[in-house]
Amino acid sequence: MHHDGVTQQPDDQGSQPPPAPQPFTMPGQPPAWSPGQPPDESPGQPPDGSPGQPPDGSPGQPAGAAPGQQYGAYRPSPGASRGAPGHGTPRYGTGGQTAKDPALAEWWQRLLARLVDDVILVALTSPIWVSVLLPAFRRVERLASQYPDLGQPAAAQAFNNGVSHLMAGMIDTFLLLGAAVGVVSFGYDWLQHGLWGQTIGKRVMGTKVVTADTRSPISGQAACGRAAVYALVPVVPSVGGLFALVNESWLLWDPRRQCLHDKAARTVVVKTSMLPGGAQMPGTGGPGAP
Repeated sequence: MHHDGVTQQPDDQGSQPPPAPQPFTMPGQPPAWSPGQPPDESPGQPPDGSPGQPPDGSPGQPAGAAPGQQYGAYRPSPGASRGAPGHGTPRYGTGGQTAKDPALAEWWQRLLARLVDDVILVALTSPIWVSVLLPAFRRVERLASQYPDLGQPAAAQAFNNGVSHLMAGMIDTFLLLGAAVGVVSFGYDWLQHGLWGQTIGKRVMGTKVVTADTRSPISGQAACGRAAVYALVPVVPSVGGLFALVNESWLLWDPRRQCLHDKAARTVVVKTSMLPGGAQMPGTGGPGAP
C-alpha cells in the first residue's frame, strides 16, 4: 500500500491463526515439550542419555569403562594375576592368613606313621637292647639276693648304693646303646625315603616325602640329610632329647607342617592321594605305580 510514496506493510495480524492450545499437565509435571527445546529431550539432559549420565555408559560409570565395572573399582594391571615365574599366587584365608595346602599330610597322619615305624624299629633293635640290658638285670638280681631283708634300713641303703654303682658303671654302655639305635633308625629312614619316599609307616597312612618346591621325589642326598637330623642329632648327650622334642613338635605351628628335619632337607610330607596320579611307592599297586 502506498501513501505519499512511502511503502507500508499490510497489517495481517488480524488474519493470523490463533496459537495452538497447550496440552494440560498435572501440577509439578514438566511439559512434554516446551518452545525452544529440541524434541524428545528432557531439561538438562544430553541427547540419548540418562540424567547425569554420559553417552553410551551406565549410571555412575565414565565413558570408555568396561561394561559391568563400577567406577573406582580396582583393576589389576595386565599380567599381575600370573605372578613371577616359579612363584605361585598366594592364597589367603580368613584374617589375611595364608591358607594351608590341603595336600600336606595332617599332623596325626605323621604321628601314627611314626608310631608304626617306631614299633618296627623296636623289633629291629631288640637284639641290641637284650644283649645290653639282660646282663644288667641279672647283676641287679644277684645284688638283691645278697640283701634278702630289704625291709631293714641298713640293707635297703646298701642295696641302693650297689644299684647306683652298677648304673654309673654302665653309662658308657647306655650311650653306645643309644648310638646303635640311632644308627639303625638313620639307615631305616635314609634307605626307604631315598628309594621310595615312604617308610612302612607312611605307606600305611598314605603319605609321602617330596621336595618342598616342586613336589618331586627327593634325592638320596636329601634323604640322607633328613634322616641324619632326625635320627642322629637326638643321640647327642644332654641336648639331644630336647632337640628331638622341638623337632617333632615344630610341625604343629609351621605353615607347611614341616619338622626341623624337613626344613634341613627342604622337604614336605604330602598325602599320596593328592599327588598327580595318586603316586605311591613301587609295589603298592596304587595308581601311578610303575
